Amino acid sequence: MNVTKLELCKRIARKLGYKQVQDVKPIIETFLDEVLQVLSENQRIEIRGFGVFSVKNRKPRIGRNPRTGEIVNIAQYKAPHFKFSKEAQNNFETKLNKLQ
Repeated sequence: MNVTKLELCKRIARKLGYKQVQDVKPIIETFLDEVLQVLSENQRIEIRGFGVFSVKNRKPRIGRNPRTGEIVNIAQYKAPHFKFSKEAQNNFETKLNKLQ
């Protein structure tokens, strides 16, 4: 099952003891908007103990249209990127192993 933004808001509201999801939703939406804004300014966000949001430059390359097989040129572009910190990665692996 995928967790939607609404489900994430519900989970956070429950953990923080809020009765209304509407109390948490603006905070989550503002956070996500700020992440997008900072990345669009080609800057990075470093959250200690969690990870880094950054922008990666993708080089131009030659690709193939899967439907027609036609060769196409793919222009250079910027793509969002996230990398877990070592601490968060270890925490994730620990929780994953507990579930298995």
